[in-house]
Amino acid sequence: MIGRLPVLLLLGIAIVLAPAPSSAADVPAKADTPARLDAPAGPGYGTDVSDTLGNAAVEANPNILAIEDRIGALEQKVAQARVWLDPTFSAEYSNMPINDPVPGEHPMSGIQFMLRQTFYWPGKISAREDEAKSRVLEEQLSLAEKRVQLRATVKRAYYRLALTRQLRDVTRQHVRLVSDFIDIARIKVETGVGAQHELLRLRVLVDQLKDDLKTFDRDEASLTAAINATLHRSIDIEVPTPEQTVVPEPTTDAVTLAQQAERERPLFKRYAAEAETYRGAARRAKREGYPDITLWAGYRVRTRAGTDPGVDFLSLGVSMPLPLSYEGRWGSEGRQNEKMAAAAMQDRDAALDRMRGDLGGIVADWKRSAQKARTYRDELIPEAHMSLDATFSSYRVGRADFASLFQAEVELLNFERTTRMAATEAAEARVSAEEIVGSGAK
Repeated sequence: MIGRLPVLLLLGIAIVLAPAPSSAADVPAKADTPARLDAPAGPGYGTDVSDTLGNAAVEANPNILAIEDRIGALEQKVAQARVWLDPTFSAEYSNMPINDPVPGEHPMSGIQFMLRQTFYWPGKISAREDEAKSRVLEEQLSLAEKRVQLRATVKRAYYRLALTRQLRDVTRQHVRLVSDFIDIARIKVETGVGAQHELLRLRVLVDQLKDDLKTFDRDEASLTAAINATLHRSIDIEVPTPEQTVVPEPTTDAVTLAQQAERERPLFKRYAAEAETYRGAARRAKREGYPDITLWAGYRVRTRAGTDPGVDFLSLGVSMPLPLSYEGRWGSEGRQNEKMAAAAMQDRDAALDRMRGDLGGIVADWKRSAQKARTYRDELIPEAHMSLDATFSSYRVGRADFASLFQAEVELLNFERTTRMAATEAAEARVSAEEIVGSGAK
């Protein structure tokens, strides 16, 4: 039995040296996302409610939570990628005579124990692990991009909700104003100095405005429900909005924003991460074609059989596959992944071109909307108010005709609506710029 100790020691050492199972703790760090994605929009940009709603959406929306779960699943793939094959232990009751299967009845009979372990070609495990980590990073950047888009969606809905309520308030004011006109027109008709069609025309206008109020009520309910659903909460929760949307002013040009977008937008980082994933897959395919080596050690316990003293046997062996299909399989897969990496970078370049073109239009619209809102607010609306007041005063004493009064009223209504629509368009243009840049646009 003492003579068997070196062999048993050899088997023990082989078991100790076999690769241990991997831990799931070592996974790639979270992708760096632009810190300014969560930054407030800054002074002069309406209200902070839009940012609060956007941040709440990315915390509660199920789409975001689903991507986070997929990232968690991919992180487990990293742990799986570095795991070695388990060692194989076998016991064999062999070479026993079928008519008397008892050890010692035949010189070749015995009980065989064998330990087998496959050792991967150097670099193969790390290549698999690097590819898995790249896929985690890719999904993390997809999550960052989804957050950017979700914030923009909530902010747009918020400003449209604010616009709906503002237009409804303006319309209500004009319903009251036209109702005053109706009172004067009715008195004129009753006293014989006014025409019946003037009264009828004013009544048609006020009925049209009241019908518009119903449309605004519908739009308010729809937008409120959409915002609350995106925040994963009850759709009847009140969403506060400002009485007036402060007009955001662009302080930079499209070229500067495009440069910022190329640096910060998660979408473009994701294209680069996707390309790196494919390159990692190509490196892994190159390693996969190299043969793995399998080592084994066997120990055969024997007993005396006749003149055979029954000395135990030791067996050592090595095996490896012959890479006859390397080029057809792994070489082809490597070239395929290299092509896919090149395609991902081409997609990135195409997306950058689209982004630059979109930003040019968005900044132009932003500037024009802000300019229009200022012009109507500071110049046209005050003038339209004075024109309507003067025309109404003249109409009451018979020095202005009905057509002038009606035109002055409709003109003021359109100006007030246009002002609020232009302010909202400027706010939405800024949201679009933020979305394209991937962080707070300045």
